[in-house]
Amino acid sequence: MEFRCLASSSAGNCYHITLNRKDLPPVVLLLEAGLPYAEILRRMSSEGLDLRPVDAVLITHNHKDHSAASGDLRRRGKRVYGNRLIVGDDQDTLLEAGRIKTVAAETRVYPFSVEHDAEDSLGFVIYTDMEMILFVNDCKYFAEDLSKQKFDYIFIESNYDGRVIHFAYEAAKDQKNNIDIDRYERLLNSHMSIAHTCDHLKKLDLSNCKGIFLMHLSGRHANPNLFKQRVSKEFGKPCFVCRKSGGIL
Repeated sequence: MEFRCLASSSAGNCYHITLNRKDLPPVVLLLEAGLPYAEILRRMSSEGLDLRPVDAVLITHNHKDHSAASGDLRRRGKRVYGNRLIVGDDQDTLLEAGRIKTVAAETRVYPFSVEHDAEDSLGFVIYTDMEMILFVNDCKYFAEDLSKQKFDYIFIESNYDGRVIHFAYEAAKDQKNNIDIDRYERLLNSHMSIAHTCDHLKKLDLSNCKGIFLMHLSGRHANPNLFKQRVSKEFGKPCFVCRKSGGIL
């Protein structure tokens, strides 16, 4: 597996990943397309990457910070997979919870429902005949039982520290700052805290896991170094943090 974070925040999400296959070259995937098309090309170029070898683009939901370039990518011939709000009624690229879809040779995705404030939001189990990953981005919670899967790598949202949000939320209420109150309530009802992330990780079989990647950290309410240390210590696995403007910590 090779992974490049191109963007990871509420301003945009885009991740480039290659997964190994037994008798074929690695499959190349773009997970999320939440930047303008030209910006995706620019960031890929700066990483020495090319859009042409990308076999498929997978998008979790229709919020613009995850899907902004989906239309441009489709118009330029890329196979973009997502829910009906992304791909319409195109059965070849439509992703529905609980239905396995082949997205490239020896490469399949199992979409499952996650709780978020966008219609038909999905998480993905993506696997080839050699590697399997879990990809869960914007999400408050997911009920899917994945305890029997042996993931090689896990990519999961860890948006905020619950204690930091608690104090910020209480301060907003004391100040009667309705804008911040609404913002914090939306955050609490649509994204995972580091505690929620760890709770979900505890339900998984990590025996084969070679690395955990934390995504979509808040710039104001998350401490990347502390989150990384917490996950590494609690689960005994290498942990990496996806940076807002690309790259990993």
